[in-house]
Amino acid sequence: MGNDHYEWKEYEQAVGWYTKGAEAGLPKAMHNIGIMLEEGRGVAAADCRAAANWYRRTADAGHAGAANNLSILYTLGRGRAWQIVRATSLHSRPSTFRPSFLESNCIIRHGEQYLLGFGARRHT
Repeated sequence: MGNDHYEWKEYEQAVGWYTKGAEAGLPKAMHNIGIMLEEGRGVAAADCRAAANWYRRTADAGHAGAANNLSILYTLGRGRAWQIVRATSLHSRPSTFRPSFLESNCIIRHGEQYLLGFGARRHT
């Protein structure tokens, strides 16, 4: 139901349904609440700090998309202080998630961060 409301641009109703799913422990619903908070859809205002909290809880439950979104917030310093080491650690643990396209994305981002010298000592 939440996804239907999202597609119909009925964001407040979508947040309501996602909240019900999150309260039931559904990782996808928790991830969607994070997205809504980050984008400021269906809520009073965008709140990257609250979005990061939802992404963290969802990533800890094994959701690769949430780990990816959280690492992007950490990399950009949105909602929290700039935390590139934490972002790198999120990208380094894709094997804990279900195999998916996002797992590949985590591996690519991890490699990019090491290439740029973030999260690791540069070798000269």
